[in-house]
Amino acid sequence: MAETHTPVLIVGAGPTGLTLAIDLGLRGIGCTLIEKKPEPEFLPKMERCNARSMEIYRRMGLADQLRRVGLPPHCPMDVFIVLSLVQEPLLRLPYPSVAQAKAEIAASEDMSQPLEPYQLISQYTLEPALKRVADSLPTVTVRYGHELVSFNQTPEKVTAVLRKENGATETITADYMAGCDGGGSLVRRELDIALNGESNLLRFQQALYRCDGLYDRIPIGKGRHYHVADDKATFFIVQDSTNHFTLHATVENPVDMGPLFEKAVAMPVKYEMLYVGPWRQNLLLADAYGKGRVFMAGDAAHLVIPTGGLGMNTGVGDAIDLSWK
Repeated sequence: MAETHTPVLIVGAGPTGLTLAIDLGLRGIGCTLIEKKPEPEFLPKMERCNARSMEIYRRMGLADQLRRVGLPPHCPMDVFIVLSLVQEPLLRLPYPSVAQAKAEIAASEDMSQPLEPYQLISQYTLEPALKRVADSLPTVTVRYGHELVSFNQTPEKVTAVLRKENGATETITADYMAGCDGGGSLVRRELDIALNGESNLLRFQQALYRCDGLYDRIPIGKGRHYHVADDKATFFIVQDSTNHFTLHATVENPVDMGPLFEKAVAMPVKYEMLYVGPWRQNLLLADAYGKGRVFMAGDAAHLVIPTGGLGMNTGVGDAIDLSWK
């Protein structure tokens, strides 16, 4: 069994793990990032970096790069409550586009504005963009198709066993390890750290659609979120390409998501449903953020309701805090 060493081993290549790896790499600290998936997945998950995350990415020299692949700066960020996309909205909450927000920030002299505005960028866009940066850093080793099987630690080091795609195993030692491996975190379970709080508050299906031209055809106004006033908590989200959309609803059967999309759109359109899967709203916090030389960040340490971009963005904050320490 081969054995290698790295100063920091990071488990999980979502936005949290990638951000941690990049920031460590930029600080000259060697790290190895492992991810059991063979490559970044085209799944919707999060869709917005808030102002604080964009300030962090600005400090890392990445803000402009991420904006170039995200929602175009002229697109409005308004939020609507609707019966459908063709009926007069029940409520419209105006929010500035990135271009407008940048102008407001530039004109502000009273310290009331963030350094950067938010950015709508889908996770399936953000992860490959961050991976490209991580791959470019000589201090960072990125290894997809490598799954953490087990680990143990002593006061001096962490020893982890990895499984490759071909089934072969490898031992890697590290000075420290960070579990950024999501809500079902193996790192958290192996550390025997409990999650406490409220779970299963609501159960949703989430579907991702491709529907070219729909964005330009929405007659009630352009925005990012369209909350449908129904008994299924349905909400419709524009993704960064404006050709992809997600729909969330509290339905049990995934096949219901096609008719729900058609009902919300309420226009004859051609569309393809690329993905559908369940997710649950939770408010859970780990009893500790780590033990010894092993730490956790992101969903591994806390599961929150993502409204307001609180999910992924809290993970970015965790990553930068952990990197600095």
